[in-house]
This record gives sequence, structure tokens and C-alpha cells, in this order.
Amino acid sequence: MIDIETLTRLKMMRLSGMAEYFENLADTPTAATMTGPELVKQAVDWEYERRRDSKLHRLRRQAGLAQPGADLADLKAMPGRSVDSELIARLAVGSYLLKRQDVILQGPTGAGKTYVACALANKACQQYRKVLYLSAGELFDRITIAERTGDKKRCLD
Repeated sequence: MIDIETLTRLKMMRLSGMAEYFENLADTPTAATMTGPELVKQAVDWEYERRRDSKLHRLRRQAGLAQPGADLADLKAMPGRSVDSELIARLAVGSYLLKRQDVILQGPTGAGKTYVACALANKACQQYRKVLYLSAGELFDRITIAERTGDKKRCLD
């Protein structure tokens, strides 16, 4: 349907999602009935979704989460653990991020602090926000090094 030269140009312009769409289009029987604007719209949608998925994957990988599969939907209020499910639901919305507020998790060993932190981080990544997961020890080490080197701005990059 589309020639090799055009596919090569799409890839050179870093529109590989559109190139992939047009390569796969030849296999679909409805391609012949689509109008030009419909083809362009679907190719743009394909590229847009591919880029969003790629960005989400990159953000999650760069976050360095201890538990990358953590999800807020999987949190359960177990007896003996004082988990405020209303607070978790409010945090899931992410308004604390817009207000530039911090979340500090505290509790005994095995209470699920790491899981909650990773679940919140995953939720922030889904909102296309940059996240960095650090344990308290790593955070304090980075701050100490930044203070000694005078590079506080790049402390958490």
C-alpha cells in the first residue's frame, strides 16, 4: 500500500509507529475501503499510543522501583496494619503531586511500606510523571554527597 521509500522516510523522521501501522495495514482487508483522512488519523493515533506506551515504560524503568508490579488496587487492609484506605484513595488521584507535597511512609518491618511506595510511584508514572524510588539510606547518602560537592540541584537525578 505504501512504498518502501516512504516507510524509510517515516523511520528517519522517527515516526516508526506510523511506519509500523502502514506495514501492518497491508494485512487488513478494510484498508482498501478507508479514505485518506481515515488512514492518516489511524496512523497518527497508532504513533501517539506507541509513544505514550514507550514513555510509560521508560518512566517505570527509570524509577528503579523495588517492586515494579505494585498496584494500589491490590492493597488490602489486613488486621494489625493501620492502613487508611480513604487516604490511599486520595493519594491515588495524585493531587499531592500537583501541590508538591511529600508522602512519608512509616511503620514496622513487613508492614508494606515498600509496596505502597512502589504502588504510588506506579500511579504517578501512569500520570506521566517522573519518579525516583530510593530507600531512606540511599536518599540520605545522596543528600550528604550533594552537600559536600555543592551540587544540590542534581542530587536526585
